[in-house]
Amino acid sequence: MVPIVVLLLAFGLAFNTLRDMYVKSRLEAQVELSKALTNMEKISEYRYNLKSGFAVEGREEVISRVDGEKSEGKTHIKGEMVNTPVDIFYIDRTIYNYDSLSDKWLIIESDTTNSEELLISELNPMSNFRIRAPGTVEKIGFEKIDGTECLVAACKTGVQSELLETFWQDFEYQFWIDYNKGLVKKACVEAKNKDSFETILKIEVVYKDVNKKIDIEAPDVTKKKE
Repeated sequence: MVPIVVLLLAFGLAFNTLRDMYVKSRLEAQVELSKALTNMEKISEYRYNLKSGFAVEGREEVISRVDGEKSEGKTHIKGEMVNTPVDIFYIDRTIYNYDSLSDKWLIIESDTTNSEELLISELNPMSNFRIRAPGTVEKIGFEKIDGTECLVAACKTGVQSELLETFWQDFEYQFWIDYNKGLVKKACVEAKNKDSFETILKIEVVYKDVNKKIDIEAPDVTKKKE
């Protein structure tokens, strides 16, 4: 009996491996990337980690490193931008920005309901990855992100961001696609500065808790942070 059980288990593992190899071999990078980017625009709740910076003659300079969360048009980021701690909420046309020097919340009214229009890409990581339709998308391989097997795709194309295209060119993208769910798990972009090709912009974002319930409430500005 034992040898039969072992044989069945081995057969099951081999079958699953072959099936997985077959599924991977059939994936078309351009199709999967288009589907994943379309699906990402539909999601309204998710968390993310974003890092951005410059590489200048081999020297790395950090612009921002933040953890963010979005829910139904509300956004909250916390981390560091330009060597300064940040804790920012954007809710109902209002920015709540914690000022560590005065130990107070600064409240700024905005005339827009769209955080993307504030020209702070950390508040909307997807704005960095709304690419123009690339001619070709290269299938790099497969890699696990947070335990999820992902298709890695790369392309060179432009971006639908006036802010980025004003100062940068020669955009090179990589996407880690959860092909089972049709979502982007991780994305990276590099671009050259238009005035100095030796200056390279680098942005990386990792998405998580996609479509999970996330509660974001405005901070109590009458209280000091603990």
